[in-house]
Amino acid sequence: MKINLSKRAAVRIISFLLAFVLIFAGTVVYDMNRVSSLKRQLAHRYQAAMENLSSEMENISVTLGKALYTGTPSTLSTLTNKLVLQAGTASTALAELPINHNSLEKVSKFLNQISDYSLALTKNVVRGGSISDAERSNLIKLSEIAKNLSVGLGDATTMYNSTEVWSQNIEAALKDTETISGLDSTLGEAEESLSDYPTLIYDGPFSDHILEKESQMLKAAKEVSVDEAKQKAAKQFNLKPDDLHHTRTEEGKMPAYIFSFDDGTVAVTKKGGYICYFRREKTISYENADYEKAVKTAKKYISSLNIGNFETSYYFADEGMCVVNFAYVQGDTICYPDLIKIGIALDNYDVIFYEARGYLMNHKGRTLKIPLHTAKEASEIINPHLKIQSTHLAVIPSSGEKELYCYEFLCKGEKNEDILVYVNTETLAEEQIFILLKTDGGTLTK
Repeated sequence: MKINLSKRAAVRIISFLLAFVLIFAGTVVYDMNRVSSLKRQLAHRYQAAMENLSSEMENISVTLGKALYTGTPSTLSTLTNKLVLQAGTASTALAELPINHNSLEKVSKFLNQISDYSLALTKNVVRGGSISDAERSNLIKLSEIAKNLSVGLGDATTMYNSTEVWSQNIEAALKDTETISGLDSTLGEAEESLSDYPTLIYDGPFSDHILEKESQMLKAAKEVSVDEAKQKAAKQFNLKPDDLHHTRTEEGKMPAYIFSFDDGTVAVTKKGGYICYFRREKTISYENADYEKAVKTAKKYISSLNIGNFETSYYFADEGMCVVNFAYVQGDTICYPDLIKIGIALDNYDVIFYEARGYLMNHKGRTLKIPLHTAKEASEIINPHLKIQSTHLAVIPSSGEKELYCYEFLCKGEKNEDILVYVNTETLAEEQIFILLKTDGGTLTK
């Protein structure tokens, strides 16, 4: 079949094709330029992160050295604030680098402990204590480690000292779908300076004894078999043991057998055979805002467990579920470390969630002495702008493993907000202040 085109039609077709080719070529060039620009931006970001990490580590070393020779609490407090900021900046820089962060777990832990340890020392000094010889020795070691890390990181920074080098490595990583070539091993060499890292025992959440903490309640308990654990779980839900299937064993500080059943999952501790947690899968078709009924249902459920007396701490609503927090009560003292969470569905008020890790980890027989100071003496510590509404005895967790025996004062602020203040029964120190945030969805602390 012969097709006859006029000269005008032929020119028009050629023009369209040429325009298409030019547009396509322009798009390709634009995309290539765009990708190149993004690579440069990423390279600048990585280079800045490396430089910040190296310089802040050097600053940490200098600040720790100064802390050794400070003679006043105010100066130590100023240096501590610097350390917190420096460690925070270094942690942010470390997080931005394209590396396998599991390989630098020690560096991350070191940065967390630097600020945490210095805060603990400052708190002790402000209250009249002093830096002991052991603590001074720790500061010296930490300063030396920070200095060695700074040198190692400086070497790594020199290796990756330009955006061109970073761009080349980014290009190679994109082709191999791996992390930046050589950076993990280079930073890993810098981390070797942590081999002589001192064990830090102090009152803080990153203290080595907290990171290695295990449940005293479970430690002495007898280990149960998978079948025994299945029997306990079946009884909890009024099921037959054959209705549950052992899917895996969870390790860690609280090893547990994990079972699945028709609509949920339950974990039973290997030691003692306690229900650690469970979650029932449920689609909440609608929500009722009757939180009072949800709290009553949760109270009834925890009472049915026959594990002691519990007081409602606070509650909040989340995705159709009202989660009620309970704290164990010993005598007339609320023990806040021993927490249990119970979730109630806000359509039919079924119990669909249970979390007892806090209780299982912290519960123990406590010897609560008669307070050294009276509630009246403690109330004199309260800010005069607060109006005390009620007073209770309470055990609260410190930032570390230590527990604090306090008076709990529920107060009203100047704007009629609810505020909790905890005053130590022995030292009259103001240990904690919480502002209660009340919303339609419950009560939280801040």
